[in-house]
Amino acid sequence: MSDHFPPAEDVLVLPEHLRRDLHLRRGGVLSTEPGVFDRALGEVAPGDTVGPAAADVAAKLADEHRGHIKAVLSAAASDPALVAHARAYLGGADDPAGAAAIASIVAGVRGGNETPRTFTDGWIASHGLAFAACALAELTAVDSFGKGLRPTDALRQIDSVSLRRVRGLLALCPEEEYLRAVERLAAHRGTRTRRFVVSYLVPTRDDWMDECCAEPPSAEWGSNAFYRERLWASVSTPRHLELLGWRLEDSDFDALTYGMRATMADGLGAAVAPVLVDAWDRLKIYTRWREPFVELISLLPSDEAFELLLERYEREFAGAHLRAAMERFPVRAARVLSRVAASDSTSALLAAGLLRTHLKARPELSGPAPAPRVPDAPAADVPAVLTAPGRAPRLPAYAEPDLLPQVLLKGGGLALPAAATRRLVALAKKQDESLDAVRDACDRRSLADLGWALFLHGDAWALAALGLLGDDRTARELAALIPGWVRRGTKARAVKAVEAIARIGTPEALDVLAELAKKAPDTTVRDAAAKARP
Repeated sequence: MSDHFPPAEDVLVLPEHLRRDLHLRRGGVLSTEPGVFDRALGEVAPGDTVGPAAADVAAKLADEHRGHIKAVLSAAASDPALVAHARAYLGGADDPAGAAAIASIVAGVRGGNETPRTFTDGWIASHGLAFAACALAELTAVDSFGKGLRPTDALRQIDSVSLRRVRGLLALCPEEEYLRAVERLAAHRGTRTRRFVVSYLVPTRDDWMDECCAEPPSAEWGSNAFYRERLWASVSTPRHLELLGWRLEDSDFDALTYGMRATMADGLGAAVAPVLVDAWDRLKIYTRWREPFVELISLLPSDEAFELLLERYEREFAGAHLRAAMERFPVRAARVLSRVAASDSTSALLAAGLLRTHLKARPELSGPAPAPRVPDAPAADVPAVLTAPGRAPRLPAYAEPDLLPQVLLKGGGLALPAAATRRLVALAKKQDESLDAVRDACDRRSLADLGWALFLHGDAWALAALGLLGDDRTARELAALIPGWVRRGTKARAVKAVEAIARIGTPEALDVLAELAKKAPDTTVRDAAAKARP
């Protein structure tokens, strides 16, 4: 199959509902039109400006605290260099460090979120975006306490709304203005907090971000959500991820809005797939974020993202969004499904069924020649339970016989006809004990393959059905899934898997059960395994 993809299959397109709450980056996608609440969080839109009146408001605020400012600048405890910057700014000099010092002094007595936002808008109105960006970087390095003013290199949090607003305005401003800001910010990267803030404000400088990723804070790093968020919003190359050695953690999902995941995808493109999937594998993701999280993975234009999603097809929302990815990336889908179907992966059976569906719907696509079908067995050789009259329950579309692995009779030369296969699936769905006769008459491996293909589609009944259809390999593969289910909070599913392994009942399945009773990563699962042993 050709490695060529149509241009549209290599482009990340974020739908409107996933573009809410983005942290804008220059050259990236635009967020949706922000509402009043979104603007209060720092979002901006094309055409947004800061009116000239903002300069007067900021000046008035500083004037209201003129006495306190004078006292702090005159205090013996204040740093002389910072005092000099502050006095220069008050005297009309273009001095971002001095502006930051004045804002810090006022915030120290006035408090509240509006103080830094008032000064930020005032800086933009009176001195321009480049100055405001530099002043925000300098603000991280200033600490005003009581009647003193000192420099600091601690991970000092500054107003996130002001930062996000300036980043957004820089992302949307004319090119000349942006380049001027980048040039000026180069002189305001002297401490690690300044470097973090500068890289957040102008994330297009990958070399600056390399420096941030190469020197992350140590002891305090894991608990400082503010700076984790700033850097997650600024990564844009796989090298950044490599240098950071990061994984998303539960605390990131508490601290970050959903828009941060889309911001990461906007910066990294398809390279974000392993980070997102790793979090999906390990963490309990907040219910409201689960489906858009899976949807975001399905939108990433890469073989890796598609295959990672295929491997997790049985999980909540994964099947629907993988099928959507097949429609979005039809050439890629045919290529990846063909490769996986020919492998010994646990997803091979699923991939083969999906590939048959995909190529049937899109005959213009090329794919591997289908394996020859084993001839149908005559009715007399089919187990009677599969030919007896009965009303089968409604089956899902993926359970059509031509999309499933063939079930062979013992000896392997003949297979169940389509009608018998439908009846078999219907009985498995009802967990009908009469399937014992089918297990005696059919090749156990092919029967287990059918069960596994059904299970990978994610319907709850198919997990229980594996107890009737599965074999030794099924028992091992189910046991391998249990730790992940426990980590992600689906403990009930892990217990159902234990019950299915017990129902398989072969000597090796019972050995797997004994191992789970000793080493399963959860007391409830260990107890269930111990109780299920004969």
